[in-house]
Amino acid sequence: MDFAKDWAILPDEHVEEVIYGQAGGEELRMLVMGPDQSSPNRLSSCLVFVHGGGFAGGTAETLLPQCRYFAKRGYVCFSVDYRLMVIGDDGSPAADSVTLADCIADCKMAMRYVRRNAKRWKGDPNRIALIGESAGGYLAGAVTALSHIEVQDADLSVSCVPNLLVIYNPITHLTGRWKTRVGLTGQSFPAADPAECWLSRHRRARLLSPLHHITDRHPAALVVHGLTDTAVPPEDSVEYIERLRELGVTAQLELLPDCGHAFALTNYKSSDQAVRHTLELTAGFLQSQAFDG
Repeated sequence: MDFAKDWAILPDEHVEEVIYGQAGGEELRMLVMGPDQSSPNRLSSCLVFVHGGGFAGGTAETLLPQCRYFAKRGYVCFSVDYRLMVIGDDGSPAADSVTLADCIADCKMAMRYVRRNAKRWKGDPNRIALIGESAGGYLAGAVTALSHIEVQDADLSVSCVPNLLVIYNPITHLTGRWKTRVGLTGQSFPAADPAECWLSRHRRARLLSPLHHITDRHPAALVVHGLTDTAVPPEDSVEYIERLRELGVTAQLELLPDCGHAFALTNYKSSDQAVRHTLELTAGFLQSQAFDG
């Protein structure tokens, strides 16, 4: 179960960079890594990875180690870039910043691109798992659950909803400490009425929270969370899983006793053992859902 931990593309590996769309004057890219060998008559399952970084950092390269691991096991892997916020001193997006809705729209566009073009890389457009870490876990959940968040010209004829969802230490709702990432673009309130401003932001936080919009159409899900996470409470993942189970959705929860936030990332804060364990948990869940590479 060895894996190459580098975030940079290694000299001997073939990684294709593609532009999946444009938004806000930016070209949006993803990295594609497929298996070295595959049957010409068989389509492989697809894994789409969304990086974290508090909605303000990170790149597609962040999850290249995960792509390497699963490409070697026969999966076609896609790692997605999306527009990033500019964050002010108070933790809120700047007035002219990218918004959460923009980030969600980008990731929905990426999913639709993969579904339309999967066969180009011998991928199965009907077997796509969406995998996100931290803020990327939020975005993966939002793509899955927030059907009411779409850009005006979105191609709704192609589903952006994955066939499986895997999220690590995800932000599942925005009504707690992550409410600061919810902007109030296009709205203004008198300085003397901070209560109205707070209430408007709270309502928008609920509107943008996957936890409050999941239905029984939600795909089977794996949620992995560290019990010593101080950035995103593990209780949030428990609540998400319990809600899915109440709706009759297949939902697997894995709580890691000695892991903090970002345990899935190589060359960061976590041990190699924790990263390997997360990869193995993910591989086992994919196989349990007939998502072989």
